[in-house]
Amino acid sequence: MRAAFFGVATVVWSGQASISIYDFSSQLNDRFANSSSFVAYAYNLSGIGLDNNGQWLTMISPNVFLSANHFHPSTGASVTFYASNDPNGLSVTRTVTSTAQRIGTSDLWIGTINEPLPNSFVYYDFATQDITSLGQFNSSPYKDAVAFIMGRSPTGWPTSQDMAVGCNKLDRWFDSITVGGTTDDAMGAVYDGPSDPNFVSSEARVESGDSGAGMFVPSAGGKLTLVGINWFQYTAGSETGSGFSYVGNYDGQIQSFLNAYSVPEPSVFGTVAGLVALGWGFSRRLRKSSG
Repeated sequence: MRAAFFGVATVVWSGQASISIYDFSSQLNDRFANSSSFVAYAYNLSGIGLDNNGQWLTMISPNVFLSANHFHPSTGASVTFYASNDPNGLSVTRTVTSTAQRIGTSDLWIGTINEPLPNSFVYYDFATQDITSLGQFNSSPYKDAVAFIMGRSPTGWPTSQDMAVGCNKLDRWFDSITVGGTTDDAMGAVYDGPSDPNFVSSEARVESGDSGAGMFVPSAGGKLTLVGINWFQYTAGSETGSGFSYVGNYDGQIQSFLNAYSVPEPSVFGTVAGLVALGWGFSRRLRKSSG
């Protein structure tokens, strides 16, 4: 399905409401219900933060994040990250800096926080495959992949803990769609009813307020790959769904920003040096893998 599909559609940015999740329950869909039934329980979400204004950051290095150009964290905003799904567990707070920019003419925004996250927090690999047509999408590993979709919870948690997760099948591609003055390709997911063969459990559709949150596809080793950033919601006839800025088409520009502004994880040398003095040895720490 191509951009012409939207000739009779209503397309809106996804600025404050809660994500729509079919058969939503707090135990199943709220991250900070801290339940083993949580749909993303097996995955590490510590690299995802919400600032004090309810805007999203997804870390792609210890200090660099992606968000949405039309709804991104502002300079000076305070953002909290949680090491686990326990709202009373370890958390750290960082400040958004002015080192930030729109990526090309897309709805993607890249920026930095003032201090890298600790070693116990993850950052995520991101998609790198170029997809610029429906045919390429159909032959890509993302066609019909079941993705995790982040959004604000209807439960009404405090801002920094307001994270719900649903799922949906990536089954739409939009060529050169224009939303809010931005024209770009987008990945999409139809919000199907339970009788539809493409329906999945906890099926989700983004709403206003969810813009800038990450869309993830599980990858090898129990990790998550950041594939898209929530961009818009659409309605066309009886069909509704979500649209995501596809990050893979901008991997070169993202990497250039990382090369310029990413800093290493906080060093553990000061801690282990004392152990060496007492006769302990240590191995060189490998690059963090995303969870």
